[in-house]
Amino acid sequence: MVNREHSVDLMGHDDAVAVLKLTVSYDGTAFWGSQRQMGRRTVQDELERCLRGLGFEHPATVFAGRTDRGVHAVGQVVRSEDGRPPWSDRKVAMAINATLPDDVAVGTVQRVAPGFHPRYDATWREYRYRIWCGSDQPLERLRVWNRRAPLDVEAMASAARLLIGTHDLAAFTGGGEGVPWSDRARAPRGTVRTIAHCGARTIEPWWGIVPGHGMGIEVRVIADGFLPQLVRTIVSALVEVGMGRKPASWITRLIDASDRRYGPETAPAHGLVLWRVGYDDDLPDPGPDGRQIPVVPTRFHQRVNGEQTTWNDEPIPPDHRT
Repeated sequence: MVNREHSVDLMGHDDAVAVLKLTVSYDGTAFWGSQRQMGRRTVQDELERCLRGLGFEHPATVFAGRTDRGVHAVGQVVRSEDGRPPWSDRKVAMAINATLPDDVAVGTVQRVAPGFHPRYDATWREYRYRIWCGSDQPLERLRVWNRRAPLDVEAMASAARLLIGTHDLAAFTGGGEGVPWSDRARAPRGTVRTIAHCGARTIEPWWGIVPGHGMGIEVRVIADGFLPQLVRTIVSALVEVGMGRKPASWITRLIDASDRRYGPETAPAHGLVLWRVGYDDDLPDPGPDGRQIPVVPTRFHQRVNGEQTTWNDEPIPPDHRT
């Protein structure tokens, strides 16, 4: 290997190592989630295997958010480091995609500051969930929640608006794999999150859907952060309202209860997509009415000697600090 002159600054950053921000999409059908799991196929394992094969000296990756088995993404953000002689961002993306399997791809590559952290620097995240009410759709069976009975979308939209704001969302979340909801509630940040937008609307049939055989519904949620199974449980609650089993005010009662035992079952994973992660001055796509959705403001980040130690007032574990 050719020796390259480089230096290490006071924060420990090696100027010969480029920090890369990757925008990654994947079909979650054949993955056991985004994060590494022993003996399971994951997005992280596939991506790091590819980077290692390309000669990356630091192939370890950090993801903006964890997605469960079967959940898809079009805007996942991943950090990696490259210590090889510099390639253009476009060439890096092409090289990565040439070796990745066909159910995961890198859309863009961007060189960023050494301190960039895809999770802790994000100011908002957006998920979308699709429901199809009508006859079975074989081509989309792994990308929508197929329900035969119609739903009252206006009632769902009214219920969704009640979730906007800062709430304790314990009734809508699990603790994550192997973690009960009660343990999640005792975490430093607890189960309080700020939802900037939550809406439900009908959408036109898309490629793969047979037109005239039902109705498509999209639920869109934008927040400063998410909890395990949060969006899927919100969707399930909205479906209960859409079926007429519960009034819209039931959502408020669930929020007030702050207890997962009173919440609905979790909707299937395959209808959910991690749509986008926002940083700095990024703005979400406008709402259906064309108005700009107000984003959640960035909260206080404490740095000690250049090291970020808190995120939204929650301590960051030392091994995740930048």
